[in-house]
Amino acid sequence: MNPQPRLPGLSDDAVALYRRVLRSPAAPLAVHAEGVGWTARRAERVFRTLERLGLARETPQGSVSVDDPRVTVGRLLDSQEAELDERRQELLVLRESLAALEDDYRHGLQLSGPRAPMVQRVAPAESAGVVEQLFRTSTGSVLQVTGAMDAGPAHEDTVRRRRDEGMAEGRPMLSIFPLSVLEDPYWRAYAEERARAGEQQRYLPDDQIGVEFGIFGRSGVLVAGGGPGDDLILLRPRRVVDAFVTLFEELWRRAEPVPNGDAEARDVRLLELLALGFKDEAVARQLGVGLRTVRRRVAALMDEHGADTRFQLGLALGRRGLLDSRRG
Repeated sequence: MNPQPRLPGLSDDAVALYRRVLRSPAAPLAVHAEGVGWTARRAERVFRTLERLGLARETPQGSVSVDDPRVTVGRLLDSQEAELDERRQELLVLRESLAALEDDYRHGLQLSGPRAPMVQRVAPAESAGVVEQLFRTSTGSVLQVTGAMDAGPAHEDTVRRRRDEGMAEGRPMLSIFPLSVLEDPYWRAYAEERARAGEQQRYLPDDQIGVEFGIFGRSGVLVAGGGPGDDLILLRPRRVVDAFVTLFEELWRRAEPVPNGDAEARDVRLLELLALGFKDEAVARQLGVGLRTVRRRVAALMDEHGADTRFQLGLALGRRGLLDSRRG
């Protein structure tokens, strides 16, 4: 037996009654109530929900009538999607307002009393707690340049958990690693694990990474000391943060993505399914991943290949011969 489908805004009772009416000859509501073993009162209450949503109606002859669900349910879905789009737009406006609100907040702190220091030294033993707090209190992308993979707070459980939670929620995480990572099986596997979780990565020659730092939205930059065991420096002034963002963007532009074979094969399969006309939801089912993962990976591929649209991404990969080589 097919599983009970779920419809937005409908209880299980409403879905059950709606399906019965769809597959039954025209009949009064009392007949349908008897068929599902309900009281007339319960059936009346559930029917009013279907009627309110435009999924069913009562004819002048007293029978319950329904139209083609492609029209009625489709109209309901369109309405729900319009509401979601409107809500997303409201959230986008709110997110874009965060920077101005944060500036207002900092200005108020300057006028009213104690505030977070603009420059702060962080002992290595305290770095994990500071990073966890920056993850928790900031918004926007987290940008990281790493030189020494075995140093810093990135391996602490609290930091790893915050990073994984952020990526699971769709927060952009971009990291630049030294090329030597790819020559060490342990650190390569570590980087690949982070990539599978959703982190975007690029690589630079080791001698081109002159400074290690992490940027948390526009809330602060944590800069590593010059040597093992040195204190880190937390910088909060907005202009300093912006300068580090500019530095990261330049390093990111010069760095190269180095996908491993398995990740590249999954990306090719994803693009093949899209080229065949599969919707994102169907692609997610085919690949056995979440819808967010599919959309995040497509966005990452577009960024990696400098494409503004999915069509441009297909052209870019076609020029590389990636899809053609797979089909051959």
